[in-house]
Amino acid sequence: MISLVSNSKAMVSACFFFLLCAQLVDADPQVIHTYQKENLSEVWPSSWIQSADGPSKAYSVHYFRKTFELDAIPPQLIVHTSGDNRYQLYVNGNRVTIGPQRGDLRHWFYESTDISPFLKRGKNVVAAVVLNYGGRPPDAQLSVQTGFLLASDDRAFRYLNTDSGWKAIHDKGYSPNIVDRNQVAGYYGGGSREILDGRLSPWEWETVDYNDSNWPDAIVVERAFAKECKWASRWKLTPRTLRHERQTPGRFESVRMREELEIPASFPEQATDIRIPANRHARIVLDWGHVTTAYTKLKVSGGCNTVMTLTYVEAPHVGDVKKRQKGDRNEVSGKTFMGYFDRFIADGGDNRTYEPLWWRTFRYLYLEIETRDEPLILHDVSAVHSSYPFTQRASIETEGSSGDVDNDVVQEMLKIGHRTMIANSHEHFMDCPYYEESQFPGDTRIEALVSYMNYGDPALGRNAIDQFSWSINDEGFISARYPTNSLYYIPNYSLYWIGMLHDFMMYKGDRQFIASKLPVMRMILGYFENKERPDGTLYPLDYHQFVDWSFPSGEATTGPDGRSSISDMHYLMALQWAADLETWAGDPEVASIHRQKIIVLTDAIRSHYWNEELGLFMDHTASEPAISQHANALAILTDVATKDDHRNIMGQVLSESTMTQATLYWSFYVFEALHKADMGAQYLDNLDVWTELMDLGATTWPESGPNSRSECHGWGASPNYHFLKIVAGMQPASPGFEDIVVEPNFGNLTRITAQMPHPQGMVEMDINRSSNNLSGWVRLPDNINGTFSWQGIEMELKPGKNDIN
Repeated sequence: MISLVSNSKAMVSACFFFLLCAQLVDADPQVIHTYQKENLSEVWPSSWIQSADGPSKAYSVHYFRKTFELDAIPPQLIVHTSGDNRYQLYVNGNRVTIGPQRGDLRHWFYESTDISPFLKRGKNVVAAVVLNYGGRPPDAQLSVQTGFLLASDDRAFRYLNTDSGWKAIHDKGYSPNIVDRNQVAGYYGGGSREILDGRLSPWEWETVDYNDSNWPDAIVVERAFAKECKWASRWKLTPRTLRHERQTPGRFESVRMREELEIPASFPEQATDIRIPANRHARIVLDWGHVTTAYTKLKVSGGCNTVMTLTYVEAPHVGDVKKRQKGDRNEVSGKTFMGYFDRFIADGGDNRTYEPLWWRTFRYLYLEIETRDEPLILHDVSAVHSSYPFTQRASIETEGSSGDVDNDVVQEMLKIGHRTMIANSHEHFMDCPYYEESQFPGDTRIEALVSYMNYGDPALGRNAIDQFSWSINDEGFISARYPTNSLYYIPNYSLYWIGMLHDFMMYKGDRQFIASKLPVMRMILGYFENKERPDGTLYPLDYHQFVDWSFPSGEATTGPDGRSSISDMHYLMALQWAADLETWAGDPEVASIHRQKIIVLTDAIRSHYWNEELGLFMDHTASEPAISQHANALAILTDVATKDDHRNIMGQVLSESTMTQATLYWSFYVFEALHKADMGAQYLDNLDVWTELMDLGATTWPESGPNSRSECHGWGASPNYHFLKIVAGMQPASPGFEDIVVEPNFGNLTRITAQMPHPQGMVEMDINRSSNNLSGWVRLPDNINGTFSWQGIEMELKPGKNDIN
């Protein structure tokens, strides 16, 4: 199966494939070779190569080519490829795969692609472009040095394997745009963007007829070694584990601003030639309609020396960008378009297409075109959306309304949440695609739960659990983001990784996988055990004590004795998860030890932090009380608060504005506590932040609220999970989702219709409410049992359709 085909050539390639099949039917059987599979489990029959004329460590772009002749087309020709940092593979001008899937040096991924549909009789070329970010890579990008690798799966085609017989060249037209505070406001870790001087670039380098006779031979860096190989190597190769990103060509919705150019009415819906005269400085703002992650495509002719700057903007700012005020995201007049940019300098050739080597995040594209002595023809501006291929399988429809939330609001929130998820789902989950492109447990736990419930696809959740486990250190921390080229630790994020493992157990099962991760869990808990006071509460922890951006620097306050109820309850919650995990897939004796700790720690937390007068838990033990939604939500989630106190505590959490309030991120845990307090009927009445953002034209959920750095943060998509878990009431009751609980929360709704993917099929329901009476049905997959619960009354559910009345 072909991993990836650029859309512009997909139809031609498909037709060519069927022609080849017809040719093979009549082919001489003597030219069809016997397939001999290579062994890639140890030392590979190929080498990593680099160009002779380019840097191996600095920012650079390199091209590689191998030409060869074929008398007949093999029915299958799989090649295994990888690159450092990133590469794209072409066969006869067709882009057929992109990679590598992002990992670390001990898990350097390679792609396997059948290139036979793109081959032809006679001359062929396999070519690749490799990007090295150099000293300013994305935070999530690790690297050894520039390198490209290809190995045929068939020994008969070993002549294709990378060695000094390949041609390679450094494209001197590329240089980095180092992103600084003049381009982004706030922390940035997405890596440099690019500048391409087309006057220095070898155009059509990937095509079969390109003349590479003056290209030098490639240089061999070192032999390639599998991850399992006993010999030392710098890249430990392992097969790709994720599907390729889905790439979908699209058009900008509208032109929002323009200066110094005439634009036909058909643009941008259609490709339309636009002439920009010589010595003109033209500007245009294009609106995609929502925040997306895509490869922009700029097609031009002529205009030698024209400078085109593509600035990518999530949302323009109102006034001082440091204040992060953006107002209505749909309004552009009078606002500041600040963002990182790519730059392309035209060489004057015909039909030149510029496309960055990695996708960009934007809603608005601010395009500046500065012609020199020649006019430029702008043929088209478009983009190709790219993201992990999640497919929406869940749905929920409601009738009636609860507060300001009716079915129209629910559907719009689901759409925005889905966009947010898609924009943050690539070769791993991301916190935000614009500023960081990094995978954090805080974001990823929520994203994984959304993916299980909405898409029924556990691949990125499992990938995250795996990758964080690779980062465990001798202190007992996993990295606060991983993969990463820099060290950063947040103690409670290590604990949330245990929560991710528990979630995976409940939704997917896979006892063997869970068991393989328990040693990492034990190391994490070992750090916290070493921080225990005699009563089980914790001494001050190390590194960044991030909880939520509503606290100064994100860190909850502590008392003079260093105590923190939030730290203690995070630890308690992790012990509860760990006890379940050990019971199901580990050591029952260890689970028993955890449960004894849970009893002791629960009593200690109640003793230190409960304020009887207020009926709330304090953040710390200082005489001046500090109260947060966070501590009291955790008290409910961990059962530190007695069940009799749940509703009173949650009532104050929802109504007492003097408490430290949760941001968009931590509202997830507030709503988890709301559900546990049997107050899920109030969920729809407490979505004010989300509805306010909708009123402000948000098309994805921002980092923390209306005035956020990032316009797209994965943790904001939690309603896509809670609509199903709280409103429809669907959730697993045992590991592997072998049993299910359906406990809907109508609030003021009169009907809930929903479906949700399950490992064994679909769970479906259609329930009407009239006063305190219910009617309708629930359908479960084969071999799955469950319980339907409503106002304290429970009904057994069997596989198939169950009538509710």
